[in-house]
Amino acid sequence: MKYTKYTIKTTTKDADMVCALLMDYDIVDVQIENNVQLTDEELNQLYAAMVKDLPEDDGSCSISFFIDYDEEKVEETAQLIEDVKAGLAEAPDIYGIDPVEFVEEEQDSADWENNWKEFFKPFRVDDILIAPTWEMIPENMEGLENKGGAGDAEETEPKLTIRIDPGMAFGTGTHETTRLCLRGLRKYMKEGDKVLDLGCGSGILGIGSIKLGASTITSVDIDEQAVKVAKENFEINDVCPEVSTFFLGDVVENEELKNQVIALHKCEEGYGPYDVVVVNILADVIKLMLPTLDQYLKKGGYLILSGILDVKEQLIRDGIEANKNLKLIEVFQDGEWVRVTAERV
Repeated sequence: MKYTKYTIKTTTKDADMVCALLMDYDIVDVQIENNVQLTDEELNQLYAAMVKDLPEDDGSCSISFFIDYDEEKVEETAQLIEDVKAGLAEAPDIYGIDPVEFVEEEQDSADWENNWKEFFKPFRVDDILIAPTWEMIPENMEGLENKGGAGDAEETEPKLTIRIDPGMAFGTGTHETTRLCLRGLRKYMKEGDKVLDLGCGSGILGIGSIKLGASTITSVDIDEQAVKVAKENFEINDVCPEVSTFFLGDVVENEELKNQVIALHKCEEGYGPYDVVVVNILADVIKLMLPTLDQYLKKGGYLILSGILDVKEQLIRDGIEANKNLKLIEVFQDGEWVRVTAERV
């Protein structure tokens, strides 16, 4: 699909006024780029697989909006842009903002949908090789970056390989939280375990579970696109459909869905059916889930939690302490992120 990107180069102090002016022309969906440093709270809420380092804030700001090419609306679009330009030209005198620069760029949606892939190359998490589906699988791991730096640096032959295309879902393996969970699965999961992945994203943790020896994997996500992507990645990695089950929905808000996930496998009275539950989502959402997460676990089962900035660690500790059926057994840190592991008692 062809579209035009219109960018207004302004200042951070004038950004709100420029956005308000655009709203006068019914332009409400905009992209704002600046170098204002993010707070820890904002980083936790973003939960992106990669947050780029920002240069020093120089006060500059770019505000962009996009218009799809429509042959029947060429004249209408041209008039709109002329009106916007005229409004921006008058704004310094009327509103006292600094003069702005207006830039037009013809674009193709295929460009931004695929350009990011050039930065996603094969890498390793200890002895796990992770490779995007559009890259050749390396013959060995020699010279590949070991994300997070843990494990045996001399290991060259992968114990297992995960092929992944995250699409629009979270989970390439490059983010600290995903790596923390993979290492947690390696540490706490046993051969034949039943694993539940709440917030499955791309499915990378479920695939890793099966390849590490889990007997079944149950994956849940509130995002329909994530479930679709996870299913595709399971197929790419030859995960047998008989050992994998997917659910779409919110187990916090939907009691019936929660009960379906629990009832999927037979369990001892008073306990859940899963040996391991892994949750890699926002810390604030995990806190909401903690009062009921024990219900999924067998006695002695492990709860592996990540997506938690170190400044949110105490929030999760408090939530575990408030659940009499859970016992904190480990906190492990990678950069600014932590993995918190609890046991069902």
